Amino acid sequence: MNVYQYDAQLAMAFQADCENFLQKFKQYQNCSFTSFANLWKSECFLSIFKDQQYILMLQAFIENCFFIIKKFLFSSDAYIQAGAVYLLYALYYKQPIKNWVKIRLTQTEFDKLCEICEIHRANKSLDLVFIYNKMRMDEVFDYCALAQPLGLEARFMRRYDLSNSDINVKTSHDSCVKKFKSLVEEDEDLAEFRKTDDEYQQLARKYMEKCGKLFIFPSKLDEELNQIYNEVCVDDLNQSGGDEVKNRAMSNTNATYRGDRKVLTAQDLDTPSTSKIIY
Repeated sequence: MNVYQYDAQLAMAFQADCENFLQKFKQYQNCSFTSFANLWKSECFLSIFKDQQYILMLQAFIENCFFIIKKFLFSSDAYIQAGAVYLLYALYYKQPIKNWVKIRLTQTEFDKLCEICEIHRANKSLDLVFIYNKMRMDEVFDYCALAQPLGLEARFMRRYDLSNSDINVKTSHDSCVKKFKSLVEEDEDLAEFRKTDDEYQQLARKYMEKCGKLFIFPSKLDEELNQIYNEVCVDDLNQSGGDEVKNRAMSNTNATYRGDRKVLTAQDLDTPSTSKIIY
């Protein structure tokens, strides 16, 4: 696996984590920062920075994280939007490197953030308003023409493989596979059919032993279903290979990178911090 494939798999794994995290945040049905902090703790979301083998790729990974999170600002769901703002905030202030990466912000993204902030201000949902204004005061944004750096070098060209329109995409294949797995694992009628088929095969064999003239075809339905089910599970396991990459993704807690700065812990997310740099 070359460095670009590794980078792409990391990005895909992180996007899947974001989708899962934001869907769970949506279930709270409120936009409070306390709810976000509780979910952050329970999901151990900071583990995305765990076990990184390629410390030199850490900056690129963080840039990709910000790029991916910003996609969710354009969701039609207000809870997803709020969760995305909180994720930007949390990951920015928890960067495990000495020189923090700033969040690139295009005009379109800036306008969207302002729109989200005004909606929350109008509805007296001031947690998000405070978070956004703190980020602006701390100058965490780099205002740019493009969402990602542009250059002729391969490292810039490859990064445009990250699509800006692929969040929460469910294909018909995904739907069919999910239904099939649910059928095999949970369907009561199928379980009853399997039981009936086993009983029929046993009784038919007993009758054949007595009569000798009866020939029955062995039933392979259950065997074939299990075989297909196992193949589907193997495919899912292969597709989740990015999770393995992610788990070894961010390692080296070297003091050379962290310097004297203390990285915020999950407990610090209970309330927004009031300083840009934590010592």
